[in-house]
Parts: sequence; structure tokens; C-alpha cells
Amino acid sequence: MPSELVRFSKALLSRIGIVLLAVVVLLVGEWMPPMAAFQRFQEANPALNRALTGLTIAMIVLGALLMLVTPFLMHAADLNLAAQTKTAKTGGRLRGLGWLFSGTTISTGFSDEARFWRVRRAFQDGEWWREPRWRQFSLMLLGAVLVFFGLFGLVFLLSPVGVKFLLLLLVLYVTGRGIYTFVLDEPLPEEDEYGE
Repeated sequence: MPSELVRFSKALLSRIGIVLLAVVVLLVGEWMPPMAAFQRFQEANPALNRALTGLTIAMIVLGALLMLVTPFLMHAADLNLAAQTKTAKTGGRLRGLGWLFSGTTISTGFSDEARFWRVRRAFQDGEWWREPRWRQFSLMLLGAVLVFFGLFGLVFLLSPVGVKFLLLLLVLYVTGRGIYTFVLDEPLPEEDEYGE
């Protein structure tokens, strides 16, 4: 029992520390002259602000479309696809939108994952566009990146100065950490050269 109380206390103190750190960063951002100058520039140029807002919304929409549509554009190379499908039947007697979805629906699931070093190798070898699996993975990865930076940009443009500074620090950290991991990730000894 005491160990659970200690763990709970440590977790609570950690969360309080994170909130306090965020408040300090917000306050520092409010007082930083470059952030205030950027805010004044943004307010003085509404046309540029509207253009940047449109660009970020376009990034979000394009990224979301890439992530949603890409899996359905690729054809499965597996000839045993029928054995992997799951069927669901709904009757036409359902209330609401049941009439719209009545009949037999056949769908397949998909999932993919890869370590950073394997993605890096796919880009180096040109597999990212030659192989259907990597083409799908690359397009969905591009969609995720577009959505991430589009959402960041949109919230950044619409936020007050302190929140802008906090978001800037967060996105710089996440981007730097991602690039660092992408560059330095290596296969584990038990993984073969194809990441299997």
C-alpha cells in the first residue's frame, strides 16, 4: 500500500511540475520581445494572416485525405484476400440510418509499422515508391506530417503570444527528437536486413 501511495504522489508531483513549467513558459513567451513583435506583425498584415491560415487548413485537409484514402487506393498482393475478409450483415429493419447500410459489407483491415532505420533504408533504396507497401506507408507518413504541422500552424496563428511560444518550443522539440531518432536508429541484433 505505501508503495502505491508513493507512486501516486510522484505521478501527481510530476503532473503538477509539468503544468507549472507550461505556465512559466507561457509567461516568458508573453514578455519576449520577438514574440510580441511577431504578434504585432501578424495583426498589421491581415491578408498574410489569412493566406497562412488557408495554407495550414489546406495542409490539414490534404494530410487527412492522404491518411484516409491511401489504404483504399492500394491493392493487396495477397491472393488469399477472401480468407482474410470479414463480413457484416445488417438488416433493413434498423432504425435511423440502417436502411443505408443494409446488405452485405465486405472489408479488410490493414496495419503497418516500421522502425525508423527501416524507413530510412526504404528511402535510400528507392523502395518508398517502387514497392506498394512502402508507397502506401510513405503516403500515409506524408499525410501524418502534413496534419501535424498544419494543425500546429493553425493553432499557432490563432493563439495569443504566450501560447505561440509554448507551441513553438513543443514543435521544435518533437521535430528535433523525431529527426534525431530517424538519423540514429539502428536495427537490433535479432532483426534481419529487411526489418523482419
